[in-house]
Amino acid sequence: MKAAVLKGNCHITIDEIPEPVINKPGEIKIRVIYGAICNATDNRLYATDTPEKSWPFLKTPFVLGHECVGRIVEKGEAVRDFGIGDRVVYWTVDCGAFADYLIINTEQAAVVKLDDSVPNDTAAIMEMVIGACRLLYQPDGTALIKPCDKVAVFGLGPAGLIYTRLAKMMDAGSICGVGRRKFRLEKALEVGADFAADTNEPDYRERIITGLGKKPDVIIDATGGDIISDIIGLGTKETRIIPYGTAPFDWNEKRELLLSSGIAPPDFTGVDSARVAAKKCAEWAKSGKLGVDKVISHKLPLDRVGRGLDMCRLERDTTSKVIIVINEE
Repeated sequence: MKAAVLKGNCHITIDEIPEPVINKPGEIKIRVIYGAICNATDNRLYATDTPEKSWPFLKTPFVLGHECVGRIVEKGEAVRDFGIGDRVVYWTVDCGAFADYLIINTEQAAVVKLDDSVPNDTAAIMEMVIGACRLLYQPDGTALIKPCDKVAVFGLGPAGLIYTRLAKMMDAGSICGVGRRKFRLEKALEVGADFAADTNEPDYRERIITGLGKKPDVIIDATGGDIISDIIGLGTKETRIIPYGTAPFDWNEKRELLLSSGIAPPDFTGVDSARVAAKKCAEWAKSGKLGVDKVISHKLPLDRVGRGLDMCRLERDTTSKVIIVINEE
């Protein structure tokens, strides 16, 4: 099969490699249709000499990518909820999506069948949608964004834009997109933010509070940076903190600081919450109201995946989410 194989720092080639095979009863094999570049993780693996620091247990060379949609072509004997030909999306921590075929372990991942009415462009970014949404639900299905909540979304890369849309789907009362790039501030308004706050402006915190009419009920950190001072400045004892991505610190180290400021530290959820989120996201996608397709800025063939990675990393003022076409149906 053809695959995008990472061989070194910013060195990726399209090679012919053996197809993966099912080894466990709970696995499925999918023929990948479209993939999507993860602006953060894929580029941390691509533009470094030490990818194993970002994704443990990997050794160069390996097949890049962990976001995609595909149809099941084979399944293990323990797989009961899916059939051959089903189009599925998932949330996982495995690489290998930028290839003709991919093995997914349904016992470890949150896998969901997607209605065929959902366009493949939208389907390709559902891994990120599910991965973001999983932090908005407890394993028992309790939602962390309540109807009429005031929500501030910090960081307006693809994850922040998706969170903006998810907050809309969860009936938030008012949403503020918080960022510093004009392209992404405008995109936040396009996907559902009621207003945007530019962190280049000295009074952006006041603008958030004034626009929401109060301090936020929910603060979503999709920056990948350190916004603890903003969380303390804007949070209250009732504020729910939603952290997404890998911060440049250990959240446990911030726990006492947040508690001393009267703010409850964030909770972290795993595959059980992802399974709840996957069903919700699939239902929203089927309804046609999810609207995450607006996050997509570019669509490239597999042989230009390197160009797509560079765009996500180096051209952030014009690039949000890049789709990679692996196979057409």
